[in-house]
Amino acid sequence: MLRAFGLGCIVVSFLAFASNAGTEERITVGNTYTVVRTVLGILDANMRQLKLADDIYHNELIETGESSATEVVFIDETKLALGPNSSIVLDKFVYDPRPDQSSFVATATKGVFRFVTGNLPKSSYTIHTPAATIGIRGTVFSLAVLPQQTTDGSESYMVRFSLEEGAADISGCGADAIHLEAPGEAVTLHSNEHGVCSFQVSPF
Repeated sequence: MLRAFGLGCIVVSFLAFASNAGTEERITVGNTYTVVRTVLGILDANMRQLKLADDIYHNELIETGESSATEVVFIDETKLALGPNSSIVLDKFVYDPRPDQSSFVATATKGVFRFVTGNLPKSSYTIHTPAATIGIRGTVFSLAVLPQQTTDGSESYMVRFSLEEGAADISGCGADAIHLEAPGEAVTLHSNEHGVCSFQVSPF
């Protein structure tokens, strides 16, 4: 599992570009702080290979290849590390002086990740996975989203969330929200496309 590194130089910029549909805006939400081997950024059907200190954009899909890894540092100093064969979409990032307007939302679809939340209000962070939604409360945690083979060929996932610091609420797995607040607590969830989901909480 990757560990987060120190802060990189974050530059908030807005890059306007022309498209067939008119003029759109790419909004920078962070930068790559570490890039190991093949790391791709995919936005609006455009693919690029990411390099050190490249801007990362709102709504961009970040993917790592075999034996590859990256770390992104966001404008609010949130740190996100991706291990090999991982992918995540940066659905929403709003860094606003008004706390109730700030938001960090991402969807982790596969792979291994480590998060260190930054300077947004504690309730601003949400991570979606194929098995459940995780509400972050000022937290350091690791996350694994692993596709599983099934006998009938259907999609199935194992999602493991491990808390290192802070607190988290996990919902959407056929039960009331699971609340974790002790360092070392973890939950493992199994979910498939038929709507069947189960979980087990490991004590610290």
